[in-house]
Amino acid sequence: RAKAYTEQEGVTTFRGNNYRDTAAYGTRSLKEKKLEIIWSQDTGAISAHNSYWPGSGWTGQPIIIHWPKETVNNMNVKDEFKGKDLTEVIYPILDGNIYFLELETGKPTRDKINLGYSIKGTGMVDPRGYPLFYTGMGLNENNGRYTDFKYRIYSLIDQKELFSIMGKDSLSYRGSWGAFDSSAILSKETDTLINVGENGLIYKTKLNTHYDEKNGTISISPEVTKFQYKSSFNEAAADYGIENSPAIYRNLMYTVDNGGTLLCLDINNLEPVWVYDVGDDTDSTIVIEEEEDGVFIYTANEVDKRCANGKASKADANIRKFNALTGELVWQRDYTCYYRSGINGGVLGTPLLGKDDIADRIIFPVCFTGSQMDGKLVALDKKTGEEIWVRHLENYSWSSPVAIKDEDGKTYGLLCGYDGYMRLFDPMTGEDLDKISLGANIESSPSVYNDIVVVGSYARKIFGVRIK
Repeated sequence: RAKAYTEQEGVTTFRGNNYRDTAAYGTRSLKEKKLEIIWSQDTGAISAHNSYWPGSGWTGQPIIIHWPKETVNNMNVKDEFKGKDLTEVIYPILDGNIYFLELETGKPTRDKINLGYSIKGTGMVDPRGYPLFYTGMGLNENNGRYTDFKYRIYSLIDQKELFSIMGKDSLSYRGSWGAFDSSAILSKETDTLINVGENGLIYKTKLNTHYDEKNGTISISPEVTKFQYKSSFNEAAADYGIENSPAIYRNLMYTVDNGGTLLCLDINNLEPVWVYDVGDDTDSTIVIEEEEDGVFIYTANEVDKRCANGKASKADANIRKFNALTGELVWQRDYTCYYRSGINGGVLGTPLLGKDDIADRIIFPVCFTGSQMDGKLVALDKKTGEEIWVRHLENYSWSSPVAIKDEDGKTYGLLCGYDGYMRLFDPMTGEDLDKISLGANIESSPSVYNDIVVVGSYARKIFGVRIK
């Protein structure tokens, strides 16, 4: 279950756990219902693939982890952080660096790792509390220099690379493209890493991890199993690529590829359980929920291949709820969205799954609903798919909204968007309570630890924002 994914304090993977249903940890008071920037850290940019990649992008969610002092003392953090607990932000971003910052101040806790090539997606810290960090890479060019696509595992004791998976693989239908935007999941019970690639392969890796806390050493001896599939729904080689992060219920893994093949895979025996054609590329990550009458998943696609190459100017983005065990479609809600080459319309953010006082709803950002710039934020009834409220957004959002709960039990929402604003909103109505500018487009999804939100923007900065 999601609550059992990790016992560590923090947000250790994209959307927190194997159900992909949270990006917030801890407690906070929202008496003032205000947002305040308390620190920022300068970052850089990379030119690649005929474009410019500044700051942090999609999905770009920072990892936040509270380390006990025993682990801190084993790691190469700066002397001022030794001998005490540390809450650390670990943030791989578009400028090709992995940043390490103290949550409260934004001060660097250690030197950054310079990968040198853009990282679009979200990393993962080991959910067992071991000093291991996992990350992919989004681009293999930096201003005319090229390298191999790799998925990497780093030791956080000395920041050295322990292992990598090559993105270019003879098993892939995609040839030379081998990016890794997805955020992995690790089973602490079986010491097994599950990740997916834009090469269309699914990886199941037995790590054989050995961590000696007393002596400050860690080692892995990975055994990689690759799963390759062919789908009758996919028309082109480029359809075989997965950019969303795998969601897992018990032994069942859920993901959708660039061609629109929704796959439920038994991760134990690597046998498909059910498949469904969602009709288009899907970068939004599936969210799992256990309800009284069963287990269900929510997924939403974008407007991409149905409009590409002049086929159409717009198409419907489809938000769907499925029975997770059988693949039965429970409901579908459609929103007509405009196509824009290179910056897709439809749903790119992962939804806010309502719990507790907002347990009746799920909230999605939908892009380009009225033009090639605007969008909507929609709250849908989980049972029926009917709209509870709809809010127009003058500027679209690729970022994933986050639910945060006040100490009095009331839930609030955070949403970032193209206009550079972070918004604190009421998920009961969709109305803003406060907003604060982070300088430029925020494609990245925020993480929250107690009363501090961390996210980067195209302004080439990482921000720490206090919720008051």
